Amino acid sequence: NGSQFVYFGCVPIDSQSYEARILIPYVRGVLDALGVRNGPSHGEVMMTADGPCLVEMNCRTHGGDGNWRTLCQGLTGGYSQVEATADAYLEKKTFFDLPDKPSSPFMASGQEVILVSFSRGTVKATPGFDKMQKLQSFVYLETGVKPGSKVEHTVDLFTCIGSVILMHEDNGILEKDIKFIRDLEEKNEIFEYQPKVSNLISHVNFGDIFSRGNDDQASQKSKHRRIMSLGRADMF
Repeated sequence: NGSQFVYFGCVPIDSQSYEARILIPYVRGVLDALGVRNGPSHGEVMMTADGPCLVEMNCRTHGGDGNWRTLCQGLTGGYSQVEATADAYLEKKTFFDLPDKPSSPFMASGQEVILVSFSRGTVKATPGFDKMQKLQSFVYLETGVKPGSKVEHTVDLFTCIGSVILMHEDNGILEKDIKFIRDLEEKNEIFEYQPKVSNLISHVNFGDIFSRGNDDQASQKSKHRRIMSLGRADMF
């Protein structure tokens, strides 16, 4: 859609990977420099040709409404920042039994897929969401889009149309399901619009999008739906 700031997802990185071996000591060094000794932390670091470049460091868990928690539990064998923080206060033995870093390799393959809209209009139906929930690796869907919602082209995090957590012990199935979702996006098959034809791929008018201000953004916000897979007992 012509924007440089579109999120397509979050990919877990093995703690023994090249990137992790650079990032883990770097982030711990930043926390030490800031005097953060206890509790969860959220860091954002860009990998550049000159090495890590700090974007953000904060004394909180990762955000995203916590939809990543189930993914973390599946990859690590049962814990995330949330459980670790609670155990630090309430179950100290359990906390100190946690590894220094996540085990390698992960116990499953998983990803958060952030949904991108290549079309715009008023939503009539959401057939793509129904298809996603039938995928073998589906765990969780969070979205604020429903019939009657107005959808714009995705140009940043605030205009994404939802987030899907996928996880499976077979990485091949995971990759197949990710491709299926990306194909739905590119073919504009996630939503049916009203009227349908006039809303399919059009050029992004950035002046129109960004001149509307906070009032239009507030009007588009709706209560998010959270849909869990109840048939994935193998991952919980």
